[in-house]
Amino acid sequence: MPAAGNAVRDSLPFEHNSVIHRQDKEISVEFGPFIILAITGFGGSLDMSRKLHFGTILLAAAALAVAIAWACLHRGPWYDEFYTQYVTRPGPGWTEALRTSWLADNHPPLYYALARASDGLGRIETHRLLNLAIGACCLLAGAAIVRDVPRLLPAGAALLLLLAGNEWTVLSGSELRSYFLSLCAGALLAFSLAALALTREGGSIPRRLAYGAAVLIGFNTHIVTTLIAGSLILPFLLIAALQRDWSYFRALLLPPLASGLLFVAVSLVQLPHWQANTQNFWIEGGLASARWSIEYALLRCLEANPLVLAGAIAGVAIMGRDLMRDRAACEGIAILAQLAAGVVLGLALLTAIHLVHPLLIEKYLTAMVGAVSLGMALACGRLLRALGPGAGAMFLGAALLLSLWSLCDHVARSTARNSWYGTGRYVADIRATCPDTLVHVDRFWNADVTAMSPADNLAVAPAAYRTVAAHFGFALEPETSRRMAKACPTLFWAEHDTRHRFTDAAILAHLRASGFAVNAITVRRIGDGWVAMAAARPEQGLLTSP
Repeated sequence: MPAAGNAVRDSLPFEHNSVIHRQDKEISVEFGPFIILAITGFGGSLDMSRKLHFGTILLAAAALAVAIAWACLHRGPWYDEFYTQYVTRPGPGWTEALRTSWLADNHPPLYYALARASDGLGRIETHRLLNLAIGACCLLAGAAIVRDVPRLLPAGAALLLLLAGNEWTVLSGSELRSYFLSLCAGALLAFSLAALALTREGGSIPRRLAYGAAVLIGFNTHIVTTLIAGSLILPFLLIAALQRDWSYFRALLLPPLASGLLFVAVSLVQLPHWQANTQNFWIEGGLASARWSIEYALLRCLEANPLVLAGAIAGVAIMGRDLMRDRAACEGIAILAQLAAGVVLGLALLTAIHLVHPLLIEKYLTAMVGAVSLGMALACGRLLRALGPGAGAMFLGAALLLSLWSLCDHVARSTARNSWYGTGRYVADIRATCPDTLVHVDRFWNADVTAMSPADNLAVAPAAYRTVAAHFGFALEPETSRRMAKACPTLFWAEHDTRHRFTDAAILAHLRASGFAVNAITVRRIGDGWVAMAAARPEQGLLTSP
């Protein structure tokens, strides 16, 4: 029976494991529908432990999807999302957008292409739901891997629990940027590498497609993700070469080779733009900033679910015991060691580059977050395979509750992050109180951003102000207007002042120099933006902080 076969497989050393896996493939030709039913939790022959693992995956994935959807729809947008929305607008043709905007950016154009293909989703809040489709595809790819290598099902359950408990999952999933795609690529790539190492072959066509997709996305989403993906694959290739297992080596190498060629071709076009765009870059250099970014990302992985972390530690101990009993049963430790080597190699490479050319911040490391989470999940999966159904149910239930509790907190934190809606809502509230309120914006306040390459930055900020004003239902004065309201306040609105460059006195001085008849202002700072208010009667205005 399948359940008995899997139980025997888990107790055997690697060499026997490979043989049984190949037999499973032959069985699946005749009994494929029944195996599918078993893996999806509806087969009567499926043992209780596997039902628990599959149920945990379903519940964690459903809760995570709801959390991301809620955060997408209730979180205000920030500058980089306005940039994505602008360069993927339906106006320009695909070729024009690729040539003038996507290839001129610092990142490969893959996510922009996905965002353009889904532009029918509408405004930023709903356009973010693209990430749910990405997550669903990643889940299907993971299912293809588990179907081919059922031994990884417990690790899949632990991985979903860790991702649901990690704040970066909801945070990146609720942004119209490529970080969630990188997170999925890192997790799926590590999962695929583990399956390849266990079976020493590419496996079924769906599993091969899952690995190929993970590599393609990993190499062509973000330059930091590319370096991490390549570093993860390299130790597995080296081990395969040292062991002279050339069929395994080819299964590992062909997708990175094809995706790497695509990356190189795109990079040759983008390289001059990278150099121009990052001459005066905003990322802080030095070893301290690199260390902080790496530490922050690693801590988010470790604290995602304390129970799964404890399970991972216990799983490593069990693997050590297995190794002491039988040297042939070392594949689990070997896979963890190769993943760890890949992570360390990637971080060392990124740190070295960062010291010469700053490029490292914590949110660029989401692919590493996915890979580290998978490593923890593999170790915890060994514990889950050792537990009986009763103990496993208690462990998974408690871990699921911890992840759900964390999800609620992460959604609240994500929706409360600084956005353009903070100042936009404040302007709308004042105008609702006094409908004749006038609202002015000025390109001067965002001159540091509009001066940056690519050239699309020139248009993004003005478009963002118009979008927020339309969202809250108030009008903006023309840029050349110097009108002051007679019976209501006059507001001067600025956003994305992330460096807080303008003091109250500097704001007032610029307004006077620009030709506004204003004697005093009151400045209200909200997040990374501010609103300067000139009262209807000058004698009531004060040059003070709120």
